[in-house]
Amino acid sequence: MKLNLDQIQKINEAIKFIIEWCDWFAEYEEDLILSKEQIEEIIKEGKDIETIDFCFPGDDSGCIDTEEFLSLSEEIKSIQIVNNGHIKTKLRSYYIVVATCPEEDFVIREYLDIQIKQRNGIEINLINQSLIVGLAATKLEEYDKDFWGTISQYLTIEIIYESEDKILPFLEEKDLINAYIFEVADSTGIALNFSEIRNPTYDYNELQEKAENNMAHVLRDLEPYNEGMRLFVSATQIQDPELKFLNFYKVLEHFSPIAVNIEANELMRKKLDAPKNSFEDGDYIRSIFDLANAMRDRFNDEDLIKASFSTCFDFIDLFKKLPESIKKKIKKHLSMQDLTYSTDKQKITTASNIAGKIIYKTRNRVVHAKSNFTLTGEEITSEELTELNVFMKEASPQTIRWYSRQPNHLKLQIIE
Repeated sequence: MKLNLDQIQKINEAIKFIIEWCDWFAEYEEDLILSKEQIEEIIKEGKDIETIDFCFPGDDSGCIDTEEFLSLSEEIKSIQIVNNGHIKTKLRSYYIVVATCPEEDFVIREYLDIQIKQRNGIEINLINQSLIVGLAATKLEEYDKDFWGTISQYLTIEIIYESEDKILPFLEEKDLINAYIFEVADSTGIALNFSEIRNPTYDYNELQEKAENNMAHVLRDLEPYNEGMRLFVSATQIQDPELKFLNFYKVLEHFSPIAVNIEANELMRKKLDAPKNSFEDGDYIRSIFDLANAMRDRFNDEDLIKASFSTCFDFIDLFKKLPESIKKKIKKHLSMQDLTYSTDKQKITTASNIAGKIIYKTRNRVVHAKSNFTLTGEEITSEELTELNVFMKEASPQTIRWYSRQPNHLKLQIIE
């Protein structure tokens, strides 16, 4: 590309901003900024300047197309890191995304050119290497000089606005991004997930440190395989908080009939332990039928999940891991500061029933995604699902191990 003086000055101004904004590039100042002599030579000889070479940390190459750099020169000066997953400039917005698996990530990076031009002055692109994102990652120091770069690692959805009056409010912009992700999934079969600028070598170092501190840690003896184990593993593999929650919920739901049956069997045994002459009393006989009917009525979805909360795992120990809104509601209802092993048994039962009901209602909200679904006000918010999943991730395996401890005659065939 042949450059005129105005274009060269724009390039130099943008590079000067980058050097001031991000310390990493300061040591490359002489290589990046064109001197007066170099500018004169370029103009006099009409040299073609096809690329501008940046040395991004952790990347072998950072050649930016000159025409692209010029188009971004004004945007660079307004770069703003909203968070590690969202970068903004004056007329552009960048969201970090990742494909579900490495194979799909490779395909979408190497072979697919996906862009949409909206009629209302908005363009959306899926780009493999973004200069803006590379600069942000370098600024954030999320890199490893040997193992993890800042420009080549990230797949980005880019929104380009025609003018400032076209810029959407954040929530509308997010809806537009989600609509784009849907179209990509429908057209290519590849699902994109929101991600963030992050150096995974930090995680590796943390994991290595944890491993060194837990060298004596060994696995427990293997439990007999059951369907709950598959559901739990599936939940841990899912990234989406709602789908993760539903799979954890399925673990509790799967074993809850056992909890109700155990209670029913115990109550019936106590009933049948009555003196023999009681069996000649009509009222006593009716009470047996009443008990059987009452227990049958408990095989509804809400009571089943409540049964798992009161029976299948250590609710008292896990209480502290519930979302704050659930803990606050329980404490207020029972007029107490905390739930401990010394808390009155009836209060513990009430607390577990309240938590079970809230989580059941939340499950209904997630499952019934229809627009006219009426909320009861007892559900937790979508923002709290990640916190709730911490609780569910511990309650689920405890429930699986609880089931494994039960004698065979108490296990239902439908669970196998």
